[in-house]
Amino acid sequence: MLYPFLFLVTGIIGVVTIIVMATSYKSNPFCNAYLLIAILIVSFRFLVHGSFEMGLQEVIKPFEGKKAIFYLIIIPCFYLYHKCLALQLNTYDLKELKHLVFIVVLYIINMNGYLVTSFIFSYLPIINFTLINLFIIFYSVLIYKVLSKNLWFKKDLLISNKHFKLIKNWTAYLFTINILTLITLIISFYNELHNQSNLSGKSFAVFSLFFWLFIYFKILFTPEILFGLPILNKKLIKFSSPLAKSTDDQKPISDNWILESSNQKNEQDLKLQKKIISSITSYINEIDKLSIDDHVFRNPNVSTSDLAAKLGVPTSHIVYLFKYHSKISFSEYRTLSRINDSINLINKGFLKNNTLEALAYKTGFASYNPFFSAFKKVTALSPQDYLKLNKTTIED
Repeated sequence: MLYPFLFLVTGIIGVVTIIVMATSYKSNPFCNAYLLIAILIVSFRFLVHGSFEMGLQEVIKPFEGKKAIFYLIIIPCFYLYHKCLALQLNTYDLKELKHLVFIVVLYIINMNGYLVTSFIFSYLPIINFTLINLFIIFYSVLIYKVLSKNLWFKKDLLISNKHFKLIKNWTAYLFTINILTLITLIISFYNELHNQSNLSGKSFAVFSLFFWLFIYFKILFTPEILFGLPILNKKLIKFSSPLAKSTDDQKPISDNWILESSNQKNEQDLKLQKKIISSITSYINEIDKLSIDDHVFRNPNVSTSDLAAKLGVPTSHIVYLFKYHSKISFSEYRTLSRINDSINLINKGFLKNNTLEALAYKTGFASYNPFFSAFKKVTALSPQDYLKLNKTTIED
C-alpha cells in the first residue's frame, strides 16, 4: 500500500508544480510548453500507478497496455525543452511534430494484427526493447549536444552574467536526473523482457519516482526556476549592476577581473608584467570608472588605444590587462558595459521620450539589430520583454 500512496503523492506534487509554474508562464524562460507537457505526462502516469489499488482499474485501463507507448513522448519533450532554453527560443514550430513519428510507428507496429498473429510476434518484445533503447540513447545524445554546444561549453557567452550561470546549473542538474531516470527505465525494460512480461517500465518505477521528486522539489524550492525572471530580477538586483560599483577603491569594481594571473606568458609579456604588476588594480578601477561614470563606450569606435590614451599609458598595457587579467575579452567587456548603460538609462526613464533605436545609438551601437542581440545575450530577454518585466517589478 505504501508504493501506491507514494505514486499518488508524487503525481499530486507534479500537478501542483505545473499549476504554479503556469502562473508565470509568459515571463519564465525556465518554463515552456515542452516542460509542462513532460511533467503533466509523468504526473499522470504516477497517478495511474497509484490508482491500481483504489478500484479504478476500469477508469485507467485505456491508458495502460500498448497505449503506454505514448508515454515515450516525454523524451523528445525534454530534448525540445533543453533546445528552447539553450537557444532562447520562445516560439513553437509545427515541424517539431516529426519527433512523434517514431512513437506513432512503434505504436502501429504493436497494434498491427498481422504481426501479432505471425511468427514475428515472438520477437516483438526484443524488437520493442531494442528500438526503445536506441530511441532513448539517440535523444540523450541530442540533448547533450545541444546543451554542450550552445550553453555549457560555449566560449562567447558573457561569463560574468549570473543568469547564464543559473541556466547552466539548472540544465546540468536536470540532464543528470534525466539520464539517471532513463537508465532506470532501460533496466526496468530489461527486467520485464527477461521475465517475459509487457514492456511498461513499471518494475523499477519507484526509483524513477524518487528521481522525479528531486526535479519537482528543485523547481518548487528555487524561485528563479519556479517563477522565472521576475523573482530572479529582484534577487540579482534587477539586472542593473553587472558592473556594480565597489565602495572600496582598492578592489576591482566588477567581477570580470582576475588579479592573480596564472596564464603562461611569452618572454615579452613577462617583461611587461614586471613593469605594470603594481598598477593592475589601479588600471582595473580606472577602466571600470571610464565605463560606468564617463560612459566611454558610448563612442561606437572606442578601442583599447582609446582607453590607453584616457589613462595615459601604452596600448600594450591595456591589451595585456584584458589578455591576462580579464575573464572576458575587450569586445565582450565593451558590449557588457553598453548593455549595462542601456539598462540604467531604461531604469531612469530614457524610453519615455525616446525609442529603442535611439537607446541603441545612445549607448554606442551602430544600429538596433546588434543592440537587440547583445541585450538578449546579456539579460536573456529582448529589450521589449525587459521593459514589460521592469514595469511588472516596479508595480510589485
